[in-house]
Amino acid sequence: MAIAIYSGRADLHDTLRQRCAGFTFETAGAARDACRVALIDDDSGDAAPPKAIAHIVLGRADGGAQRSQRLCVPRDVFLADPANYLAFAVDLAEAAIHASQLEVEVGYLTQIAELMSMTDASAVSERITRTVLNLLGLARGTLFIHDPRLERYVVSFTNDGAVRDTGEFLPGIPQSLLQRALSSGQSFASDESMIVIPLQVEDDLVGVIKVPLAADQRIDADAAANVSRYIGAVASVLGNIYQLTRSQDLAMRDDLTKAFNRRFFESYLDEEIERSRRYGSLFSIIFLDLDELKTVNDFYGHLTGSRTLQEVAKRILSAVRGIDKVVRFGGDEFCIILPQTDQEQAIAVANRVRKSIIGSPFRLEPDIEVSITASFGIATYPTHGIAKDDLVRQADLAMYRVKSTTKNAVGVATVEPVTRPATL
Repeated sequence: MAIAIYSGRADLHDTLRQRCAGFTFETAGAARDACRVALIDDDSGDAAPPKAIAHIVLGRADGGAQRSQRLCVPRDVFLADPANYLAFAVDLAEAAIHASQLEVEVGYLTQIAELMSMTDASAVSERITRTVLNLLGLARGTLFIHDPRLERYVVSFTNDGAVRDTGEFLPGIPQSLLQRALSSGQSFASDESMIVIPLQVEDDLVGVIKVPLAADQRIDADAAANVSRYIGAVASVLGNIYQLTRSQDLAMRDDLTKAFNRRFFESYLDEEIERSRRYGSLFSIIFLDLDELKTVNDFYGHLTGSRTLQEVAKRILSAVRGIDKVVRFGGDEFCIILPQTDQEQAIAVANRVRKSIIGSPFRLEPDIEVSITASFGIATYPTHGIAKDDLVRQADLAMYRVKSTTKNAVGVATVEPVTRPATL
């Protein structure tokens, strides 16, 4: 362990280096200020080592000055056996550090017990984030948790007014900084503008804490180490939140096709409308209904019809983006929700899905091939409706116009004229 020396006497420095070969000594600068053991000579005035835990004070043998972890020794007594006194001070510092760590770990265990009894995931997220901020001595931060429903990271708690849900996979966090944090060994990385703290359970990245930094703010190694220990201690709680989220995801999936189900559709479309309303953005939905699936069921049986639905879902999923949501709306009807997508872009997506479905027959058995088409209807928010029911109705009507005429084509909702009250 390094010893901080607060003395202006060169003979003291020389004596220590000659007689205490097992120690290193720091006499100035940041390296000295970081030492856990300090030797304070009687010529050093009111030296106050900022991080020293154990102090040896020379030339002040007054018993009244003695206190915990501070050893006052006459200078000549110390110089008679300096190595022994330094070893004692090192042992004292290490014992104090160990006791402090045990106290902190007991606090972590107490908090874990409290967190395990909490049923509200957002409350758990807030408690964890605020504890991290307290350890860092900072005020604002955000915890992103992976949401398998959305297949991206979403805000679970924030007290940072600058944070916005942009629909990105991990909003506002550079991939390079996240990778540096993951490979750091301490799960902690920072640049001039933010701290990134990944939250891992085994090999799963279940969440990320983002803490903004002002230009004059820096985090020392001790704070980073404390945060890493804390995050390691609460990993089990984070794992429980993640498993709960995954269970909720399974409840939102259709058993047959593994696309999202109607329950997901109802909640997610509400969220998408609110997000678009708040940020002035737009999105589109595509309804598609398989043409003549009943013929497949009648000719080959319902098992083959179910296999056809599974294969259709796979082709739809392969033709859309990761942020697009594919929903089995019911029976042989699907819906695709396209965030940040205008009408023309939605038409392009619908045609891509249509071509994927008709591109080649579905080989369901060695001797069974099925060819099938679909009819598509598109509605865009807010062009074709600002209420969920209106938007769904418009897309549904557009789809049925196609289904009742050409089939295997894409239709777009009509803009309903605004009825103005008559003037008197």
